[in-house]
Amino acid sequence: MVSIPNRLILWTGPKHSGKTTSATCLIQMARTEGFIVAGILEPSSYDNGELLGFDVLDLHSQKRTPLARRNKDKRTIGSFKFIADGLKFGNAILSSETIKSADLVIIDEFGPLEIKGNGWRRNIDSLLSSSNAIILIIIRQELKATFRLLYADVPCRELEAIGEHSALEVISMLKNRRHTQ
Repeated sequence: MVSIPNRLILWTGPKHSGKTTSATCLIQMARTEGFIVAGILEPSSYDNGELLGFDVLDLHSQKRTPLARRNKDKRTIGSFKFIADGLKFGNAILSSETIKSADLVIIDEFGPLEIKGNGWRRNIDSLLSSSNAIILIIIRQELKATFRLLYADVPCRELEAIGEHSALEVISMLKNRRHTQ
């Protein structure tokens, strides 16, 4: 896989630590600086304070659809059941024209589904080999080592999602790329 140094960022943190929330702040900062941001976020969905699951949010259109819901059947394995339409929606976003014109592509998240080759994995592979954008992948701390094994030939930078200066580092990378292109 061919890659440009410093164009892949792993946005890391423990489960439920605010990775998606901090990415939302980064998106606002990047857009304020005039950068085009595309991709997907997986915001939590709640009902009366109880976590129902996660949605997929198109960063371009702001459309949102259910992605996973808490598995209520105690006989099954896993906490969440993925919704086919949500996966289809997210994959369509990650392969759309909007992604091609972006300066920053955010993918929330690389999880167990992607480790198995499902979820957003095909689009991540495609973006890493063909996109000129900076690609920021949100990933849980405990999955970093597995990601690095899967993508050993792709240079990447790790930033703590809730790190004090992480968003500023991404903005700096975007500005540096703007000046070198």
